[in-house]
Amino acid sequence: MNKIKCVIVDDEPEAREGVQLLVQQDQEFEVVALCANGLEALEAIQEQKPELLLLDIQMPRINGFEVLNSLHSDQRPEVIFITAYDEYTLKAFEVHAVDYLLKPFSDQRFYTALHFAKERIKQQQLQEKQQRLEQLLQTQKRQSADNSEGSIISQVSASYTGCLAVKAEGRVHMLPYADVIWIEAYDYYVKVHTKERYFLIRDSMKNMENNLPKTQFVRIHKSSIINLTHLREMGSSAQGEFEVLLDTGLRLKVSRNYKEQLRHLITNE
Repeated sequence: MNKIKCVIVDDEPEAREGVQLLVQQDQEFEVVALCANGLEALEAIQEQKPELLLLDIQMPRINGFEVLNSLHSDQRPEVIFITAYDEYTLKAFEVHAVDYLLKPFSDQRFYTALHFAKERIKQQQLQEKQQRLEQLLQTQKRQSADNSEGSIISQVSASYTGCLAVKAEGRVHMLPYADVIWIEAYDYYVKVHTKERYFLIRDSMKNMENNLPKTQFVRIHKSSIINLTHLREMGSSAQGEFEVLLDTGLRLKVSRNYKEQLRHLITNE
């Protein structure tokens, strides 16, 4: 029987190692990654596809909830939050966490949470097996019908224009340019911000800049590209810095290197 793959995420080394020791006492689990921050967690989840995530909430840059929000619902493992803060309890269960462990916790409390996770994962695996079996039966039924009645094969081709193709979370998302508000540099990643959510993508700002229409998107800073259709104002702030105001209410700084380029694009001067 395959072991349940588990990823531990905590910015404190002692906390990670302590949780690892506890998990290793249960032979049905295998710790496949120890992560010190949210970015490492996202990479480990993409590579290892764990069934369980033991996740700290307050971490630098990307917190635990942002890690989950960056994952498609199909990719989210079961989650046990482990934190020193009790104010996130309600939000944790809104994202269907298995449990919420408040530091410091006893070994017994930890293994109770681990047991709940194990039961939920096994139940989910059983449902997935039943679904695969049902799909197999449906496929065989359709093939039998096709063989007896003959089939028509139609070839459909489609071309997508006016969209940014974003590969994230194991899927390709076709984002209409109008829905992309701005793009933010984020270490080795970029964040593509839309009205509903953002997509975290391992790519460079330079590559994003080259793949967007230059009549609609303009770089205003080494860390920012904006969609001009969402631009509402530009000018100097009270602190004397040149900035833009987007229709979402967000203000972004314009660096000196890109200021004239932006002004020329808008005023054609």
